[in-house]
Amino acid sequence: MKHYILYLLLSLSLTACCNDDDQPETPIDQLPPATQTGANTAGCLVDGEAIFPKGSGLIFHLFYTDGLNFGLGIGNEKANVDRIINIASLNENLQEGQTYQLSQHEANGKYASYSIGATPPPRENFFETTSTITGELTITHHDFDKAIISGTFWFDAIDSKGNVVQIREGRFDGEY
Repeated sequence: MKHYILYLLLSLSLTACCNDDDQPETPIDQLPPATQTGANTAGCLVDGEAIFPKGSGLIFHLFYTDGLNFGLGIGNEKANVDRIINIASLNENLQEGQTYQLSQHEANGKYASYSIGATPPPRENFFETTSTITGELTITHHDFDKAIISGTFWFDAIDSKGNVVQIREGRFDGEY
């Protein structure tokens, strides 16, 4: 009888340890932590839904060339549809602790976009920052010697029909 009770208690304790408890419950908890180690991670909330690198193809891309041109790309595939976040800062040396305005796509600008599907713009599912629909990119860590850059971002973006998407709680940490 003692063995039966011991077996029953052991079985109950093992079933109580379910993998569902390991899954984050809220979208923000699904995002990678905001690190500054060159972890090559990124993520954000798109209208409250967690988006982070997932799927096939180019899912995380970060570059910073010539100390002037920065680009971040986050790809996420869901139900065979690509969703892509892009942020760019052109012709400026990004400094740790500085916040940069994301606005209209210009030759020397800082801008952001969100797209659903792979058809190039202009199209209904391509959203971008403008001179009035904007956001921010903040550099929280920049180690030139180790080629590591980390930061946070948020932005609103609009498509050709006037639909607006909200990108919030963005973070990235990568090597370039």
